[in-house]
Amino acid sequence: MTPTSSNPNTILDKPPNNPAITLTQNNHLPMKKHFLTLITALLLLAGGLLVYGCEKEPPPPEVEPELQPTLELSVTPEGVIPYGEDGVVINFQTENANQVLVNGVRKPSVKSGTHTLNEKIFKDTTLNVKAINIKKMVEKSVTIKVGDWTTSTFGLVSKYPWRYDSLGRSSLDGKVLKRWKVEPEISSWVDYYHKDGTITYSNYPGLKIPWSLPDDNSITRNGTTRKLQVNQEQMIISYQGVYSGEQVWFDMIYEHASDTPTDPD
Repeated sequence: MTPTSSNPNTILDKPPNNPAITLTQNNHLPMKKHFLTLITALLLLAGGLLVYGCEKEPPPPEVEPELQPTLELSVTPEGVIPYGEDGVVINFQTENANQVLVNGVRKPSVKSGTHTLNEKIFKDTTLNVKAINIKKMVEKSVTIKVGDWTTSTFGLVSKYPWRYDSLGRSSLDGKVLKRWKVEPEISSWVDYYHKDGTITYSNYPGLKIPWSLPDDNSITRNGTTRKLQVNQEQMIISYQGVYSGEQVWFDMIYEHASDTPTDPD
């Protein structure tokens, strides 16, 4: 007998055997499979990340330690140099250096090179030399020893001012033929041989002419070269001429005009 809707207990006793209802319930299965697939993928991804995170990072490449630079110095010429010398050379040799500084000035060469002092030196002079790798550095100082004013012809001429003492004549072989004192007015004139290579005169204010020493026995003043003899007390400047038919030296003899130096050191 077929149950009717008038007996509600019949409907509730057991599930209805209705294919249509069963088909409707089975329609949820594809959605469940989709969620299962998504969850599985997420789990696999999380597992992969966990494994990746647990792997050790490769060690950094080894960096070679920075080497300590070395520096060797020498001076040319060696020893004590004469007063007013120029062209003194500092020689340097290095290892493990990328740059060399002499008194803060970078040199173009690094492995070995020179630094030349073109200016005249009148007193002991110290130079600072640095050899630098990257962060490591070695620093040394070198002192150039300079003799006093009596150690060079330049010092004898330039240290103190001069004035005329006398005039005279000498033979070509150096024998004194005659000497005579100059007038007081002339002996009051003072000549200043400056270390910068100029001469000034007390009797010609504003006049300035150049002077130089081609060698220890000659002096050039304003382009004219004369014979030179000089010591700590006297200077003789001579030029050749004819007297009584004979070639002689005409001598101008000077003495120091003051014990105050021409220029400060």
